[in-house]
This record gives sequence, structure tokens and C-alpha cells, in this order.
Amino acid sequence: MKDRSNVPKLFGTSGIRGNVRNKVTERFALDLARAMSTMLANEGQVVVGSDYRITSDELKATLLGGLLGGGIDVLDAGILPTPVLAFGIRAVGANAGIMVTASHNPPEDNGMKCYSHEGREYVPEEEQILEQFIAQRRFTEVAWDGVGTQVVAPDLVETYTQRVLDRVGSLRRKLKVVVDCANGTTYNFTPLILSRLGCDVISLNAHPDGRFPGRPPEPTPEHLATACHFVRSLKADLGIAHDGDGDRLAVIDEKGRYVNNDTVLAFFARLLLAENGPGRIITSVDTSSRIYIVARSSGGTVERTRLGKTHALLDEENRASVRLCCEPWKIIDPTWGFWGDAVYAACRLIQSLDQAKGPVSSLFRGIPENPQKRFFFRCPDELKDVIMAEVSQALTTQRDVSEVWTFDGVRVNFSDESWILVRKSGTEGKIRIYCEGRSPKRLRQLVSKSSRLVRGAIRGAERSRSKSA
Repeated sequence: MKDRSNVPKLFGTSGIRGNVRNKVTERFALDLARAMSTMLANEGQVVVGSDYRITSDELKATLLGGLLGGGIDVLDAGILPTPVLAFGIRAVGANAGIMVTASHNPPEDNGMKCYSHEGREYVPEEEQILEQFIAQRRFTEVAWDGVGTQVVAPDLVETYTQRVLDRVGSLRRKLKVVVDCANGTTYNFTPLILSRLGCDVISLNAHPDGRFPGRPPEPTPEHLATACHFVRSLKADLGIAHDGDGDRLAVIDEKGRYVNNDTVLAFFARLLLAENGPGRIITSVDTSSRIYIVARSSGGTVERTRLGKTHALLDEENRASVRLCCEPWKIIDPTWGFWGDAVYAACRLIQSLDQAKGPVSSLFRGIPENPQKRFFFRCPDELKDVIMAEVSQALTTQRDVSEVWTFDGVRVNFSDESWILVRKSGTEGKIRIYCEGRSPKRLRQLVSKSSRLVRGAIRGAERSRSKSA
């Protein structure tokens, strides 16, 4: 199992995602199910759930058949948010779980996320085992009378809800909250759980539809203009928004302003350090320096890792020392569980607001703000490595570079604490660019510089491909 020289990479930043007709196909779903059955030695129990995407039913049906045929007992959890599936694996004592979802990807995509018995998304080593089984067609078979059984899972939604309510408690004041559910799995979940906490909830995009007619599922500032408008016009205390499967949290303040993702992460770092004492904050390569500032002042240390893999540094042995694992929109509180959970995080944010005297914006006081911009250029998957090599060479030879990180794309940190990160998307045909400057002018310079480098590299690679064709 050590030689991976001829093993295609299937898992991306977070699970497996892609177009359902040429990547995440029914054939692939069957292969994944057979690989997981083999990995589990053809015994045990797996929880399977899905989102509302148009193709989720067909993929899930194939997964179920492959698992059952591989000797695995299946708990069918139905349609539910991803955090509830992860919670449910641990709650019922299952060996693993699979969620059929493409999270925030466009509607023509779908995907699968695999989870361990702890409710932790598979780490790279576990992903590599599945990839190798699939590449080598190394699937163990079971006799006709050794196939698994399928039953409906217990009510994981209600069990999860009650645990959250027990953890957060009732509110002291009636908070008005706008919730944008993105036509996804949280449509009848987050609004109801907040109502049971005591909030006055106004729901947007709260009918399930795998075409995402209300807005694109990624909760970016551009996609949440309507939610921001409703917060302002209804004089709500705050707004929250999810993606298609409920593992991402975006926040809107009382004035209808989108709260920067890094500010939200820094808030949770400060909150959990205050509650649990000094400890480690594990965050991804693309988060701001502001989390360092907050952690230092609160007795924490910060460790960086690849985007989508912060959970890989968290397990039962070190959970006592880790206060938070986080990346943009995703928050893991180890005292709650090993999975990114936007619903639980929203409840904790509202709990903090209830206990504060001021508006939600007051929760973020003391967290520094540097202007940022995140954007991307479309790029065919087969050109990504060539482009990244050229861009990396150009970026690392810039003046005033104080530090370079290359464990996930290339991030150059400049002496003035500004930075540029360029990385290839692990789930879409994109080269992503992240810039943070000490001033708006500095940010414009970084955006211009990085755009010019990436755009030029893409054009050059496409010309070379055309000549060789």
C-alpha cells in the first residue's frame, strides 16, 4: 500500500466533488462503496445521508447497494445537514459514514464526504487507502448470504437538536435573526432550532431545491446581498447563512454588513480560549494574520495546515490541547465534535450575543481588520500544475518577502504583514487567489500583481497546449 506512483488522486480539498456525468458518476459511487467495504474488512455499520441535489438520490442508491453487497450494514439517514450526519455516526456508534453532497459547488456537481467512527472527515492517509483500492480494483467479495442489512437510522435530527439545546440553553432576550438556508438541507433545521432557542426567525431560501434557485450555494458577500438587505430593512439583530449542506457559516451584522470570515474565526478563537484556557488554534493556509493577534492576546498558539485538512491534526489524544480547528466558513469546536458544524456555531454565536449588552458587531471589537480580496480564474485541471509552478517561481522572487509557505499552493508573506496566496482548487477547475494588504492601496497592488501573474501563466499554458495539439 505504499507505492502510490500510479494511483490517481480522487479526493480534493474536502471530499470528492465534480460533474456527475464525467467524474462523480454512479460507477464511481459503486467503486467507493466497495473500497470502503474492503477497508472495513467487510463488516460493521455505515451511516449514509444526502443533500437535496438533483442527482443525490441516484448516487446514494448506488452507494447503498455497493455497501450492502460488500457485507456492510447500512443506516439510511435520509436527507439531512452534513454536521448532523457526522454527529450521528458518533451518536449511534457506527464504524463510518458517507454524505452525498457537493457542499457549495454549483448544482451540476455532486460529491461524497467520508467520515470515521469519530465523526471526523477522513484524513489524507485514509483517503489514500480508498484511492489505492479503487485504482487497483482491489475489492474483497462476500458470499450471497454475507451481504449487509439496511435499516432507517434513528431520528438523528431530533437527537442532535436536543443536544444543542442542552448545550446552549434558552435565551434571555428575543433576538430577531434572518437565516438564509440556500435552498439546502438546513431549510427546516436551522430556523427551527433557533426558534426553539427562543429566537424570532425570518427564513430566506427555505424551500429545498437542488437547483439552488434563490442564490448560488456558496455564502459569499456577493451571494448574500438579499440577506443583507433583509437584515437592514427588518431591523434584525443579525443574519446567518449556510451553504447547500450546512457545514458553512456566514454572518451578517445588525446593519446588514457581511462580517469578514476571518473576523468570525478570530471571534471563535477568542471565545473558546476564554472558555477552555490556553491551547492550540489549528487553521488553514488562507486565513488572516488577525487570528494570530487574537490568539496571542488570549494565550493561544496558531498552527497552519492545508485548506480542508484542519481536522487531520485533531484526534482523541490531542483534543484536550486543541481549542479550535477552523478555515473560512468552517468551525470545529473539539469540545462538541470533530466535524465542521455551522448550525452549532450559529447557536454559540447567538448565545454570545444574548449574553452581551451590545449589538452583534460589538462581539467583534478588538479584532483587527485588514482589507482582503478572494477571487479566482478558470483553469482546466490538466494545466493547474504547470501554472502553479510558474506562478510560484514568480511570487517567491518578489522583493520584501519575509516567509514562504508551500504546503498548499504558495503563500508569500511580505515584511509589512501583507500576503498573497495562490492555490489550485481541489474541487473545481479554478486557480484561487487570496490577498490581504495593510491598506486598501496595498491590497490593490497585490491584487493587480497576482492577477497579472496568474492570467499570464494561464494564457501561456493554453498557447503551449494548442501548439502541441
